[in-house]
Amino acid sequence: MNPHENIRRTRLITETAVSVALAIFLGFIRLYRLPWGGALSLKLLPLIYLAFKHGPKAGMAGGLLTGLITLILDPVILHPVQVLLDYGFPYIALGILGWFPAWPRLGIAVTSVIRLLCHVLSGVIYFSAYAPPQMNDQVYHFLSDSFGLTFPFLLNDCCITAVLLSPKRF
Repeated sequence: MNPHENIRRTRLITETAVSVALAIFLGFIRLYRLPWGGALSLKLLPLIYLAFKHGPKAGMAGGLLTGLITLILDPVILHPVQVLLDYGFPYIALGILGWFPAWPRLGIAVTSVIRLLCHVLSGVIYFSAYAPPQMNDQVYHFLSDSFGLTFPFLLNDCCITAVLLSPKRF
């Protein structure tokens, strides 16, 4: 292996570790706490940057690490499948952004839909007891997860768009 390849790999591992650490740190800074659970934060911003800069593999690896650390720090465990639907797949899905470097808004929209579906499915299967009795379970979880997931991602969309539209890109 040549020295340039070693430097590139070391840089990728370092940027992934820093992105994950920054995402975890930003997760503790809540801009707004939602009344039904969840919060608005900039946690996803470093992971979005990682996926756009280094592609889907790095984005998925960073997302998986962030999901695992989040699971360790703030666990809600009812079933192994629920853990995958709440902590595994939604964070891994952030790597999908790496396939859309030329169309960041499309990538963010696709990723938002996948993350929303994971959380809605988890909510319908495992958290239906918390839905109001007069409301359909699917509608309740779709609405509550939409507010908990879509707004933070839209905030990240605005931030990342500002970065992408700046004169110097990455």
